[in-house]
Amino acid sequence: MKPTKGKASSTHRANARKTCEGRKKTQWRSLIDVDIIGEADSPEKAVTATMTFNCGAGV
Repeated sequence: MKPTKGKASSTHRANARKTCEGRKKTQWRSLIDVDIIGEADSPEKAVTATMTFNCGAGV
């Protein structure tokens, strides 16, 4: 993953994307882990609410 620098604007976010494969109902959620270079951090991670889409994962 590429580190972001300084500003918290939309141009400085690390994104992950998955292409839809089929129309099977699939539940998705995001896991957010913030690491600040040179700083100790806790093991806590934020998890977004699960959302269901007609977009298969293709696993």
